[in-house]
Amino acid sequence: MQFLSKPIIIVLALLFSLSVHADNWNYLVKTFPLMGNNQALTQAMNKLGAESWELASCSEVNAQLICIFKRPTTGK
Repeated sequence: MQFLSKPIIIVLALLFSLSVHADNWNYLVKTFPLMGNNQALTQAMNKLGAESWELASCSEVNAQLICIFKRPTTGK
């Protein structure tokens, strides 16, 4: 039986804790490679911000950033 790695468990725990109010929020999980290109990461984050996504959590795992974004649901 294969067990989940600790970083995956942390991400799943964050998603579970954020989903408590899922009827009020939409969530998006994005993975960004850490290649020392802060400008590309900044542009990606700014684009998501312009689309009303708010950074809720971010963790470094295996030279990548796993980020969880949220924004209020619409039309409910």
